[in-house]
Amino acid sequence: MIDAFTCKFSPEQIDELLANGKLERIGMGSRRACYALPGNHFCVKCYRSDEEIALGKRPPHMPFKPLAATVTREIAKFRYDKAHNTNCQEFQYWTHLKKHLPVNLMAAFPSRVISMMLPKRGWCIVEELIKNADGTPLKKFHEEWLGASFRVKAKLLTAFINFAEELAHHAVRFYDPQNIMVQWCANGQFRLRITDFEPASRTLFAFDRFSPPLARLKLRRRFARYAKQFGICEKMLPKPPAQAHAERVNILCLKWGDYYKPEYVNRLYAGVKRNLKRPFRFVCATDDATGLVDGIEAVPLPEDPKMFRDWPNIFIKLCLFKDGFANLEGPTLFLDIDVLITGPLDKFFDYKPGEFCIIWNWEEFRKTIIRPRPLIGNSSCFRFDAGRSGDVYETFMAEKDDLLQHERFVLGSQKFQSYAMRKSGKLNWWPKNWVCSFKRQLVPLFPLNKIFQPWRPPKGASIVAFHGQPDIPQAIAGYYMKYDKPVKPHLTCKPTKWIYDYWRGDCDV
Repeated sequence: MIDAFTCKFSPEQIDELLANGKLERIGMGSRRACYALPGNHFCVKCYRSDEEIALGKRPPHMPFKPLAATVTREIAKFRYDKAHNTNCQEFQYWTHLKKHLPVNLMAAFPSRVISMMLPKRGWCIVEELIKNADGTPLKKFHEEWLGASFRVKAKLLTAFINFAEELAHHAVRFYDPQNIMVQWCANGQFRLRITDFEPASRTLFAFDRFSPPLARLKLRRRFARYAKQFGICEKMLPKPPAQAHAERVNILCLKWGDYYKPEYVNRLYAGVKRNLKRPFRFVCATDDATGLVDGIEAVPLPEDPKMFRDWPNIFIKLCLFKDGFANLEGPTLFLDIDVLITGPLDKFFDYKPGEFCIIWNWEEFRKTIIRPRPLIGNSSCFRFDAGRSGDVYETFMAEKDDLLQHERFVLGSQKFQSYAMRKSGKLNWWPKNWVCSFKRQLVPLFPLNKIFQPWRPPKGASIVAFHGQPDIPQAIAGYYMKYDKPVKPHLTCKPTKWIYDYWRGDCDV
């Protein structure tokens, strides 16, 4: 039974409305039909009734097309069979995905799906009815693609490629790209949604269920076939303008509150001066410019986007993408003020110019043994083109108030930032040896961390990220206490004096 919060109709009432033809049919497949439930934001999907199957045998009665005898027998056999009914299998797979997919990818699927039994129609599912912001029905991706302008096509293509790759990365058994829909938000941005999916339920032997590589291969083949059928090709993507080597670039950082002192920004600026050969503009968005040295341009923090959290917070980085922020133009490298510059930085601007670049977030080894590494970047170091990356900000503004997707913001900004960057343009990972994690890569494993001080950065590393604990002063002094409590033995580190070689200002000896 469905609770009142989800649907105000009982199974008997839905069955009666279907029998009397009082529900608007909004979709029709070979086996199932989808009907909108009046007065709420839900729809019901169920097998065709015996009357609809009979009508399909008469040419004038569209859209009830004739069914193959095997399909008719399947419907009759599995209408009340929960183990083999397509609707039940779809609900069970949706439940599985909800437990295992990251929030941003799961947001492509309906936010609520519930299985229920109708006395006459058998097992069905009631799910969220997805519409555009203006209330109009969604269009399929290829329909939107064929009627879109060149600029919109470029955005659609980028979103489609990244969406397909993310589904393949997580081995999602969704092989019908014709069921990908384009949902338009209030500010002109769009999201890709999946309104109908079947987890290979008609496969005689579902080997892909137990073999993620096979599922990835099958998904990529289906998506490539779909793209070829409708002319969805990468030639539509505009090529980024070539960047001159002598062009002035931007270094951007953030500082608010009292935890990080001005010396963090000053030492970061000194590290950039020592390691960046081309001309640059160093911008610090801050609520207090006191103590910043000459050469650092202080600008106000981005405006409050009216989120559910106190401002400023970790989502402030998404506001930096807004076109016109601090009058920034061109290649911009964002750096957290608690990173350590250890090598040349010019390569961060020469690598794949015009595209989004970020370091792949570091995961504990034990978390990646039996599951793939999440497609999430670590926002301590990323590059974008200021003035041409406003779509990331617009995506944030379009979806921040979506209560159905509220969970994605509760879990943090890095997941949403990676999702928004992938959607707005091609997202690239920095080569893994360019940026290293202090606590994941340099601190020796227990019990060696009790004997040796953390290793020096490997050859080729230009940035050391101090995400979480310890921070730079804690690493220098030795990390043994956190909030006046002893740190777990495997997390401690001995005093790290080599940090002084890189973390110094111009006036330091």
